[in-house]
Amino acid sequence: MNRIPSLALKVDFLKRLDYDILCLQEMRLKTHVDVCELNKMWNTAHSIISIGEDSSDGVGIFFKKDTVNIIKRRDIIPGRLLLVDCCYYGQRLRIINVYNAPERTKKIQLLKKLKYLLEIGFNIILCGDFNIVTEATDRISKVKFRELRESKLLVKVCKEAALRDLYRHFGGTVELFCYHHEMPYDRL
Repeated sequence: MNRIPSLALKVDFLKRLDYDILCLQEMRLKTHVDVCELNKMWNTAHSIISIGEDSSDGVGIFFKKDTVNIIKRRDIIPGRLLLVDCCYYGQRLRIINVYNAPERTKKIQLLKKLKYLLEIGFNIILCGDFNIVTEATDRISKVKFRELRESKLLVKVCKEAALRDLYRHFGGTVELFCYHHEMPYDRL
């Protein structure tokens, strides 16, 4: 595996970040051997990883401390939609990590599945890359913003589940887009 040195650098970088729970998308792990290697390198606490068929698939949920008790793990859509129910610092929690496909029909299928996963009686963390723009301020383009069917569905699903965008809820106003990173993508 010639990818291991590169993977080791990425894991070292991620371990140095200040977080409790880390959700990653587009992990690009191809085999279960890759997943096992990453789990060995991680060795901080729990890591839950789902890989899919496409080379860019892959979502993972990583915990820095071992104060988590994993109750249930489900690959709803392998490499695209991962659900973990856990007990974290005494709180029951559902973490859902999404890496939505670029194709419109797949986006809508994922959102329809997601809707039912949000119907629970305890706290939810929903994170990921939805590949959907819901507001004109979330993009830079000369083309006029038009709310698409999948945008409306995502907004509806979040509203019905009483979810809030915590970045905006706590006053985040800086325009950040997915292609802005502290480090170039190829160095992560």
